[in-house]
Amino acid sequence: MNDVPNEAGISYRNFVDYDKLDPVKRLAMDMFASTLKHSERLRIRVMPTGESGVAFDFLDYDFMIGFNVEGLGTKNDIADKMYAELKEQNYPTPEVVYWFIGQDTAAMSAMDLASCGADPFGYGDFLTAGSADWFNDPKRNEALLSGYKTAADLGLFAIPCGETPALPDIVNPNTLVLEGASIGLIKPKERLSYGQKIKDGDLIFGLPSNGVAANGISLARKIATNLPKGYFTELPSGATLGKALLVPTPIYVRSVIQMFDEADLHYASPITGHAWEKVGRAKRDFTYVIENLPEPPEVFKFLIEEGSRHKFDVSDRENYYVWNMGTSIALIAPADSADRMRAIAEQHGTELQILGHVEEGERKVVLTQKNVKYTP
Repeated sequence: MNDVPNEAGISYRNFVDYDKLDPVKRLAMDMFASTLKHSERLRIRVMPTGESGVAFDFLDYDFMIGFNVEGLGTKNDIADKMYAELKEQNYPTPEVVYWFIGQDTAAMSAMDLASCGADPFGYGDFLTAGSADWFNDPKRNEALLSGYKTAADLGLFAIPCGETPALPDIVNPNTLVLEGASIGLIKPKERLSYGQKIKDGDLIFGLPSNGVAANGISLARKIATNLPKGYFTELPSGATLGKALLVPTPIYVRSVIQMFDEADLHYASPITGHAWEKVGRAKRDFTYVIENLPEPPEVFKFLIEEGSRHKFDVSDRENYYVWNMGTSIALIAPADSADRMRAIAEQHGTELQILGHVEEGERKVVLTQKNVKYTP
């Protein structure tokens, strides 16, 4: 990894290099491809779902099962750093910084699963510590676990199992590695979605995000290290940077599943790793034209301003490749589904964004207002 700033400035690639990570994922998929037939001995067929999860078709029954494994990333490092500083200041409830970390972790898996058309019904959490001493504060433990319960209550899935291993000398003793897996029901089978229904002329919608969520956090953390007050730096609104970065990842499971069932939803893709490039994740020959970008929340504007000041690459191309910039998940559907989808979004207390449209052509995502193009 090159740690020297490039001509455009320090980029996300200096900390998280997908050019090195993605080939490993592709190698694993290629290496394990021959194993997919093993489940057929039980009349269970592995179905294509892109990269957001997998579906198992129970051939003798009228349903499929979706499965996904995902990790949080580095967002809990923000809570760890703030917790330590608040304790040093004798703040009475330093554990509050962990309230939504469990929600963030569960959201990464549950939302990916829902985007395949699978309704999550079970989740297993994996809390790996570098030292068992991390769990010495009962209030912090309760705050962390309460976030998982919030996610389960929002998504209506059970958390029947989990694991808390301690791996000294492998994991930093001052933090956790947070991961989890979810399982969901696809019924009817026609609800399985991997982009096969996308058509020329479809509209691209979105559901909003009020913060950075769980992707692009490494870059936000690096920018914060350049600020004298770090995560306790005040934004123009008066909120601290840390509080703004800890805004939880939305759980839109119920909205998305209802849209699959009650509207003609053709595709859904969370704006996570690779961010807006993910709009074109389906391996189809279409151009995804984004012509109505939402106004980014305050935290993004602050990170861009401070990032520019400290020689980071905060070009539009970089920002929309790293951060969600105000959209949590992209949804593709025909125009005549817009009214029903809007009603469903409002029913669940959010708004439906209208972002753009789909055209036949080269597979790419075009942000017309920013003159940016991504080729997934």
